Amino acid sequence: MRQREIEMDRWLPSDQGPMTPDGPAMGGWADDQGHEIDVMEYARLLWSRRWLVLAVLVATVVLATAWSVTRPKLYRAMTKLIVEPTSSINNNQFDAFVSYWQLDRYISDQVQVLETDRLAKRVVDQLGLASLPEFEGRNPGPGVILGGLTVKPVSESNVIELSMVGRDPDRIAEWLNVYVQQYIASNIEDGIDKTRKIYEVIQSRLDPLRTQVEEAQRDLMSFQEGHDGLVFADEQKNVITEQVDLLTKEYAQAKAERIGLETKLSALNQLRARHVSEVAFPEVLEDSTISSLLQRRGEVEVELLDKLGTYKEGHPAIKELRTRFEGIDQAIERQIQTLRIGMETRFDIVKRREQSLFENIQGLRYETIELSKTSLEYDRFEEIYLQNKRFLEDMLARSNEADLSVTAWMNNIRVIEKASPPSGPFSPNLRRTIALGGVLGLFLGIGLVLGLDFLDHTLRTPDQVERHLGLEVLAALPKLTDDNSRALREAFQTLRTALMLAARGEGCQILLVTSSVPSEGKTTASFNLAKILAAGGSRVLLIDGDLRKPKLHRMMKVKNKRGLTSLVLGESELKDVIHGLAGSPNLDMVTSGPLPSNPPELFGKKSFMDLLALARETYDWVIIDSPPTASVTDPVVAAQHADMVLAVVKYGGPRRQVVANAMRVLKRSGVRVAGVLLNNVDIERDHYYSTYYYSYYHYGYDEEGKKEKS
Repeated sequence: MRQREIEMDRWLPSDQGPMTPDGPAMGGWADDQGHEIDVMEYARLLWSRRWLVLAVLVATVVLATAWSVTRPKLYRAMTKLIVEPTSSINNNQFDAFVSYWQLDRYISDQVQVLETDRLAKRVVDQLGLASLPEFEGRNPGPGVILGGLTVKPVSESNVIELSMVGRDPDRIAEWLNVYVQQYIASNIEDGIDKTRKIYEVIQSRLDPLRTQVEEAQRDLMSFQEGHDGLVFADEQKNVITEQVDLLTKEYAQAKAERIGLETKLSALNQLRARHVSEVAFPEVLEDSTISSLLQRRGEVEVELLDKLGTYKEGHPAIKELRTRFEGIDQAIERQIQTLRIGMETRFDIVKRREQSLFENIQGLRYETIELSKTSLEYDRFEEIYLQNKRFLEDMLARSNEADLSVTAWMNNIRVIEKASPPSGPFSPNLRRTIALGGVLGLFLGIGLVLGLDFLDHTLRTPDQVERHLGLEVLAALPKLTDDNSRALREAFQTLRTALMLAARGEGCQILLVTSSVPSEGKTTASFNLAKILAAGGSRVLLIDGDLRKPKLHRMMKVKNKRGLTSLVLGESELKDVIHGLAGSPNLDMVTSGPLPSNPPELFGKKSFMDLLALARETYDWVIIDSPPTASVTDPVVAAQHADMVLAVVKYGGPRRQVVANAMRVLKRSGVRVAGVLLNNVDIERDHYYSTYYYSYYHYGYDEEGKKEKS
């Protein structure tokens, strides 16, 4: 029972409907953006159309099998070669070592050689294909051989695999063996020819090289004779370098001493310019004479201060002490002047010595540069001579190696296994073709189903309704069959519950039922909804408001001479046009009556509003079956007097854009759309609903369809 309640809650509307950023979206429509992909939805879609996928799968497998059977049989002959890099000769000795990269490059080059037209033409001539009957009247080209040939190096080895494809197993094996033989012969010929050409080039360059060596030797000897001291150039460079190092150290010392004296003289001059006593200068304080005079000056100053305590300023003793004090100051000044002159003299001497050292260093450097130029010139002549001599020796060695290569050339290609006629065809491979056809068919079937779903712009699931219309699905009515009558009744009961929850306020509720286009089942839905409401104990009035193509009187099998139009035009009263239904005492119905010329005007009359007001006093529910919204404006006008609107949408019916436009019209008019009734759902085709309706078929009923005892 709890599971039943959960399943029913999926169809019940909330109080305000789906929410949008601006508030409730009742009567609105949603944007597709932000919709998350539901894997289970696609799984249900594929399961519901599994027969289409299976049909495409079977058709693809059948076509692949037919294609494989009708194709001509092809045979493949194979052979393998070991290709070893050619041995090089260095210093008249064979060197067989090659690096991994050299081997890989060499194998790649040989693969290119095996696929050349030149080699294929040799094979054509060797086989004499021009004499075969099938080539009579035309000259077979290299493409006859290369068309079926495949050359592939084996990874991480120096093995090359060759294969040839054709319809005759004996012929392709023979052709492939001849191809390998011609490749080996061509390789030997190319190697010998290459060595011969190298030998000829070396011999053509030996005489000019000998002449160049002799000329370079003469130039070297002439230069050496013109510079006698060149033999001792290295010793001279060492001596000059030592002298430069020694003078550089002395120059640095002289420069430092000159800077120190210059700094001291500058400081003394600044003290004199500021009229500051020079006695505080460090050089002056360190002088012994200055120190002795300062000591004597201090003693006189102490004695003077002592006498001033006894005698006045003009006293002879005072005068005598001041004379001694001034004499000491003058002696100090003379000694300072003597020190200054000494520092200036020493500064001049150091400066001249610094300049002399600098000039000597520059002279030695110039002498070194000249000696280096001579040495470089000699080295250039010597390098030219040695280079030409080495080149001559190398060419003589290569000449000897070329002689050895011509006489000692060996074939570096070995056949691992000769090609033999294949025992059976390799193509077509029936099993592989069927497997690939099955995989392709499966993907094509799935793609077809998804493509059809993508092109399907109708509404089939509650998720689609909520996403594209912004409305909740109050109930989903399955297509009526002999097996799902109970499920259909349960769906209408769910709809009744949802409408009761959606009702605002107490008292009678006026419900207008409409659709977007004709033939969506709104009249049948209105009729059955009215019966369900009446069966629940509510007084229900069903009004056929479709004044374009009314159908209610046909369903009731009554005449349509009087009805809604008669009431609105004042030609009849409500009690005179009411029809009852056998078995439903709480249900009254009013047919459309004669069709008016302008139905929208009829719904706008005050008499129509008075009719609804009268019905509110007598009934609990008033259901108005109205025309499609997308076709006429009748439902928009009539809905202004209803409490809510129920939109009937046929499963897989009109395009969702048409339905959305119809809902947009209702919203603009200020009508409250309670929700959507999804009608005529094919639960056998759509796996989305199978789990939901499964409980209706099995819950509470035994195998004979009888209600179980609780």
